[in-house]
Amino acid sequence: MAECGPEAKLGTFLDHAFEKAIPLHVHWDLTWRCDHKCVHCYLTDRRQPELILPEMEGILDQLVDAGVMGLLVSGGDPFLRPDALDFLKAARARDFDVKINTHGNFIDDALADELAALGLARVSVSVYSVDPAEHEAVTLVPGSHQKTLDAARRLVARGVEVQFKTPVMVHNKVGWFGVGELAREIGAKWELDASIVNDDQLDFGLCSIGVHFSERMLAMMKGMEPHRAHVHTLESMPDAPSSARTCSAGTVSGYISPDGRLFPCINWRDPIGSLREHSFKALWYESEKIAEQRQVTRASYLDKGCGGCAFHGKCGYCPGISHAETGDPGARSPYVCERTHMTMAALEHMNRLNEAGAPVPAPGSPEAEALFDGPPTFAERQFHARKQGLARPADRLPLGLVQIVDPRR
Repeated sequence: MAECGPEAKLGTFLDHAFEKAIPLHVHWDLTWRCDHKCVHCYLTDRRQPELILPEMEGILDQLVDAGVMGLLVSGGDPFLRPDALDFLKAARARDFDVKINTHGNFIDDALADELAALGLARVSVSVYSVDPAEHEAVTLVPGSHQKTLDAARRLVARGVEVQFKTPVMVHNKVGWFGVGELAREIGAKWELDASIVNDDQLDFGLCSIGVHFSERMLAMMKGMEPHRAHVHTLESMPDAPSSARTCSAGTVSGYISPDGRLFPCINWRDPIGSLREHSFKALWYESEKIAEQRQVTRASYLDKGCGGCAFHGKCGYCPGISHAETGDPGARSPYVCERTHMTMAALEHMNRLNEAGAPVPAPGSPEAEALFDGPPTFAERQFHARKQGLARPADRLPLGLVQIVDPRR
């Protein structure tokens, strides 16, 4: 008998959306201006000829007509625009499911009341550390840590779902570990990000402020911890077919910049066109650019550096990062390759902890040192081989049978 429950219906709905390229979700940056100076920020061109409110309301109507249901409103910080609240009200009046990214420093009691009244799906705020000094070593704004936490408490007290977002880098390499507990105490959710991405000028030098490979794996494992009982072994993880698209970018989701340009996503800086010059539907369904972008599948990478990789079916391919790093959205990205092998290694290390019944250790602890000084995982050995140019189709052996030197030695 065919499945007919909620999950099966959701799968059928999403399959249909992908097949017909129905845009379900849009990430919209209202501005790239920000009063924080975060050291990891990918935005270098802050000043844009921003859309004005009537233009944005017109685009909202076009998104409704196209079938978009969800909006992620971000920046910069969106509340640097005096009409940000008017935009949010216009979006909610059209029944969009609205989430917001903000540093929260502008959310006083009055704004918290307004946001709560809108019925937002979520407000995400960046919290880099439990230590104010570490947090402010990232934002470069004194007092920003307390203001962000105060905003979170105001929103939670009013029934708004709040999420803490914590990218891990050298500036918060110790204090990130306790942010999850801080979020729990306040009543917020927590999302960790172990990777720093390139800036909007396609420069990957920014990534150098990220922490060491092992420390990034530790952050990934901490993010998995609430779901550790459901962590799969690599052998049991299904492979995505080569014919599948890599992600939702430009198919069921898109990105709008402050000046009204439409992109497949925020990482894929290859503009489809301007919403000041064309309608959303015209760009989404008639643009030669987006038709070309939709040709990228997992198979695109096999002849461009990824052939023979044991993780082809599990790789987190990102056409946007590949485009930024190589100029070709369907070519192997060394950055994505490292991230995928790191993720697979983190899964293997989490399974080792599950077998031992041990918690995820704190960064810099003896337990962390012992964990990563143990035998390298299959994924670590594979990544070392790829970096040395040794990967080959023969590497597709049962997991655990390929013996390659320890990458940490």
